[in-house]
Amino acid sequence: MPHRDLADISKTGTAVGLTSSHAGEYEMNTTLSVCAAIAAGLAVHTHAQTILNGDMTGPMAASIPPPSWTAWSDTADTCDASGPFNYTGNPWVLSPNGGTFVRGGANNFGVNEGISQIVTGFIPGQTYALEFYTTNLGFQNPSSGWTGADGFWRFFADGSAIGDSVTLTKPALGSDDIAWTFGTLSFVAPAASFELAFQSRWLGPDSAAYMGIDGVDVRLVPTPASMAVIALAGVGTMRRRR
Repeated sequence: MPHRDLADISKTGTAVGLTSSHAGEYEMNTTLSVCAAIAAGLAVHTHAQTILNGDMTGPMAASIPPPSWTAWSDTADTCDASGPFNYTGNPWVLSPNGGTFVRGGANNFGVNEGISQIVTGFIPGQTYALEFYTTNLGFQNPSSGWTGADGFWRFFADGSAIGDSVTLTKPALGSDDIAWTFGTLSFVAPAASFELAFQSRWLGPDSAAYMGIDGVDVRLVPTPASMAVIALAGVGTMRRRR
């Protein structure tokens, strides 16, 4: 029989001139290649979106956000374990993300400190998961003692609210360590690039809440259709192996 190149494929999808076992192996490898291509495509989309300095890394500064972020409302701070505004005598525990973080105050007089940036690389109409760490710092007032209301962070895309973090309460005592909580929320990208913002919010009972945020990241949520394609390709591969 004359030599046949592997690219010489019949309409049935079987390589001409190959034995049935070789043909099955060829088709299995082809299926695996398709799966790999789909997975690679999803990975590319997953990492296409860009949030700059989600780690909130920057020099400690009162009323100044970290690099790549701008003041969105009022004046949030860039903090490390010592402050600014840590009068407890107990260094703040850093988030699992490490390094500096952002502190935002909110009160019952309408102050809601927040920061923002223009983010890019999104697929309009696609669902994404926003991930972050939050904490309630409380406040050791030098004159009146330990205080601080319950609070949370509210997130915005182009000025429209997309969700809230969980509500957190300050530590029982100023000498207690703060605790960081991992949070996530889903949202639909309004455009390929848009303004992402988050703002501290107050819930009482004291007059002001002092919230921390760090490790802000975003990932693509795969669509059911794309996951179904991968699942079907995997089923086809298993059948070829039998």
